Amino acid sequence: MALTGHRACAARIALCSFVAFAGLTAPAIAQEGVTTGSSVPEWIKRLAIDPESPQAKRYAAQQKVRLEKEKELRKLRLKHFGPIKKTEIRQEGILKLREYTDIATFPALVEIFQREGLDVRTAVMDIFADSATPEGDTSLTWIGIFDDSPEVRAAAVTRLQKRIKDEGRVPDGVRLATFEGIRSGKESAMASAANLAVQLNLFEAIPWLISGQVQGSGAGGGGGAGGGERNGALAWILVGTQTAYVSDLTPVVAPNAVAFDPTLSVITEGVILRVLDAAVISYNFDLYGALKDLAKAGMGKSVDYGFDTLKWQDWYAREFKPHLAQKLAEEQAARAAADAAKPVAPGPD
Repeated sequence: MALTGHRACAARIALCSFVAFAGLTAPAIAQEGVTTGSSVPEWIKRLAIDPESPQAKRYAAQQKVRLEKEKELRKLRLKHFGPIKKTEIRQEGILKLREYTDIATFPALVEIFQREGLDVRTAVMDIFADSATPEGDTSLTWIGIFDDSPEVRAAAVTRLQKRIKDEGRVPDGVRLATFEGIRSGKESAMASAANLAVQLNLFEAIPWLISGQVQGSGAGGGGGAGGGERNGALAWILVGTQTAYVSDLTPVVAPNAVAFDPTLSVITEGVILRVLDAAVISYNFDLYGALKDLAKAGMGKSVDYGFDTLKWQDWYAREFKPHLAQKLAEEQAARAAADAAKPVAPGPD
């Protein structure tokens, strides 16, 4: 069964960024090299999944648990939530829902209860926050970026910020979910991901924002001589004046009566514009604003190159990366000096 949405994101994180080539496990690669006599590139070996590795076994175990718990969660939703409005029944369901604290069930919790009321959604987000795990933080990030409700997104981000403050670092899963949001193409998700990157000072997101703030794509092509697969112009635009006149007159005769049947024609004067090809360029002001905010936070001064992607990329390579590296080195040196200045506890006599 194909994984989509939150399931796909959780699967990538659970596999610790391993890339799953179809049927391409480590033993299979080794066997392929022996039987064909070909040399398998080392980078492909590193990307292949070893089914005997601890990460692969852990993921397989999580999948088994997830499938078992999904049935229980769907029954729980049917019995206590959905159209049911009675407070006692919903509260009983929420108490049972809070028992599902296994991280393997987190993707199912997001998917199954994503259209429930705020009381159920809040309980689900509390499960993620209380778990104090990278998987819980990633689930909160996913909701904070991709959920359709602004209220739910804000609640998820609030819990995520508290978690990161307690943890003292931003988990890799949070970075991955933010990246997925920026490149998703969904305007609300892109805006939420960009805003989250600013709030968490994710300077790694700057290249993503530079690439995403301006998007262009071809709108197809029209026909012409030797046009190959083209099947006609995209549009015909007439700018001109049309004048009607009688080009022919046919008499119609009847007993004691006569009439005429005129034929009208049109003279067109002006210009016809034939559109054969077109391109659409979109400018994302949410990503552009987030890019400026992150650049200012990192450099300590305002930086603005508009929507000029090449200038932003040049600035990032020539100025920002060296500045950030120097800043990190200074912080590490300051921490080392502070640790060296701490008094040493006297040893036992």
